[in-house]
Amino acid sequence: MITTLAARHELAEADSPYPLQGDDQLFQALVSGCHIENAASIAGISVRTAYRRLADPVFKQQLQEARQCLRESILAKLSDAGHDAVGTLWELMQSADDEGVRLRAAKAVLESLRGFHAESPKVETTTRMQVERTQRVIEGA
Repeated sequence: MITTLAARHELAEADSPYPLQGDDQLFQALVSGCHIENAASIAGISVRTAYRRLADPVFKQQLQEARQCLRESILAKLSDAGHDAVGTLWELMQSADDEGVRLRAAKAVLESLRGFHAESPKVETTTRMQVERTQRVIEGA
């Protein structure tokens, strides 16, 4: 059975070449998003035992930290993909032969920028207004 936090994080992030048992199977199933009943079944333990494990503050903390680590990893990958997507839209805006493609790419960039500004209240109001004004011009085209 794996008990250290570092080992549990590794378990949550990678497939182990060794068969997992009990708490480790439960932990991996819960980190991956299984409902407690399904996770207990996967781990080969009773649902009551699974709930007892969740009541253990150390197990619960390790589970929360592993889930947070997984969320951060997913967010980093999505951020990288978003950067690539913006680059693709930029290329389309600059080099697409079809004006409709360039226009849709520009609209997509502006819509993303507007959404980004809505989530980032520190962005200056003038910048937000410029984006909205530019979007109105493009939509009118």
